[in-house]
Amino acid sequence: MTIELPSLALDVGMKRIGVAVADRLGYSCRGVRCLHRNDMQWPQQVLRLVAEYGSRSLVIGLPKNMDGTEGVQAADCRSAAAELSAICDLPVYFQDERLSTWTAKERLYAQGLNEKKVRERLDQTAAAVILEDCLRTQGMMHG
Repeated sequence: MTIELPSLALDVGMKRIGVAVADRLGYSCRGVRCLHRNDMQWPQQVLRLVAEYGSRSLVIGLPKNMDGTEGVQAADCRSAAAELSAICDLPVYFQDERLSTWTAKERLYAQGLNEKKVRERLDQTAAAVILEDCLRTQGMMHG
């Protein structure tokens, strides 16, 4: 399994979906948007972002329990991925996202952001962390 760059990553939560992109060479990943899960058009919004960034693959964070098992959140994430796959023919890859939110929070606080700004950027930053982890796992992260 080798993902194709550029890639779009999603951090799928019950309320929000963080979106991040990686460049064509795998040098950088950055958060770009936060979608609202209760918006029934979120899959179409993802399709628009795929087109906008020329994405050739999707990486979706899979929230596993600390012991590696999958619970309710992972099942919800897989359901959202299936919903997206019904309208998007790009390959979908799942990446273990344990500790991605914690890593994202650390990064944002290290930038000197206040609590409100951290909350605003957390989901898309977590998506960038997930994408970086995926690229690193595949030996594709160059930065």
